[in-house]
Amino acid sequence: MNGLDSSDRLLVIDPCPETQACIAHLLQGRGYSVVAAHDLVAALTSIDSAAPDIVLTDLFLPDAAGLTLVKELKARHDPCSVIVMAQDAPEALILEALRVGAADYLPKPITEEELVHAVQRARNVLPGDPADLPGLCRCEYRVTVDSDPVHIPGIISWLIKTTALTLLPLQRLHLQGALQELLFNAIEHGNLEIVYQEKQEALATGQYEQLLARRLTQARLKDRRITIHTCYDKSGNSLTYRITDEGKGFKWRTMLAPSKEMCGSEDGNGRGIFLTRSLFPSLAYNERGNEATITVPLCRPV
Repeated sequence: MNGLDSSDRLLVIDPCPETQACIAHLLQGRGYSVVAAHDLVAALTSIDSAAPDIVLTDLFLPDAAGLTLVKELKARHDPCSVIVMAQDAPEALILEALRVGAADYLPKPITEEELVHAVQRARNVLPGDPADLPGLCRCEYRVTVDSDPVHIPGIISWLIKTTALTLLPLQRLHLQGALQELLFNAIEHGNLEIVYQEKQEALATGQYEQLLARRLTQARLKDRRITIHTCYDKSGNSLTYRITDEGKGFKWRTMLAPSKEMCGSEDGNGRGIFLTRSLFPSLAYNERGNEATITVPLCRPV
């Protein structure tokens, strides 16, 4: 990618407001949207909501939270680059941060030249957007993942950053919600064969995690996988996601019926599918009901 574009999002995590303001000032006019957080909890919330491309975190957050954040992002397979920063950090701590997934180290006090070079290096290791490859007409990805729902946020984050950066922010938000609904359905109701009433009872009694653990260890279910096929079609001006599970499928036609009663019913079974279709009318299933497809129109440049 040549230069920086306006979609580059940078999250600064530092307990010092002056440091946050300094970094935002030094990057002003360089194509970054800068968001700040002061601790680990606020940082994780910002990561989920803002989906930053680059995270710049102080290594000396309380309770070694800077290092914890790097490990957390790596565990979630989040593709954002992480730069750790500190003043007089021991070499062993810096090496540990790099070992667990940090892309770079930035010494404090921060200078403009070092900051700009660090974020540019971090930017260069981010996944490329298909739209930025000259001459590209079509690009396809096929990803196979296991049936543990804990991995869904990281999978969605990777999918959006790898395949959907050309979409408008609102489109990306809608896509995130749709992928979450479809992936949870594919794992819970498809591969793990958890029916709606069973899930609701487990949630009401605080036994949902135990229910998942039991299903994930059953010999018949534990090796089932989810396949996510993404197709970026520049000539067709579309981005398609097809999610396939290895379950029995379901009677999807009644779920897709346009019904005000379904959306307003206390029985939430099928409500997520109804809402997904309201955002993506293209939502379709194969005959068996174990494969869902949505198509997102690409935004043409003005």
